[in-house]
Amino acid sequence: AQITAPSVPGSIMSNSPAPSVFNHWIGLLLLTGIGWIHFRDIPGKLSETPSLGWSYILLVAGCAASGAWLLGNGLGLAISLGALIAYTLTRTTGLPGATGDIGNWAEPAGIVSLLLEAAFCVLAVVRLRSAAFQTR
Repeated sequence: AQITAPSVPGSIMSNSPAPSVFNHWIGLLLLTGIGWIHFRDIPGKLSETPSLGWSYILLVAGCAASGAWLLGNGLGLAISLGALIAYTLTRTTGLPGATGDIGNWAEPAGIVSLLLEAAFCVLAVVRLRSAAFQTR
């Protein structure tokens, strides 16, 4: 006998197609927000700390790629976790050539980006766990 998760209409764990479509659009909106926040800061970062600017370019490209495979694999999760870790490092120990943001936890764009990245991580983990559960 196969064990299945309870299906609650409208929940992200439901077996109906509606939550899947809902998760897809929420994920796309989160990735768009993350990409936009970093995209608009690329020129400043490239002139300030080129390595950080290039990491922003990679992050934006990663958001676009993740949107293409939205939640089908761990790419979006890895990118969002990487961004969360990098943000934490720039605010605590700093990165090579980028120590100007140490202690700058209250930057509005950074806070919004953290919230979007954390929300995407939660959505991706729920989706990946649900997919793994359904393949059992």
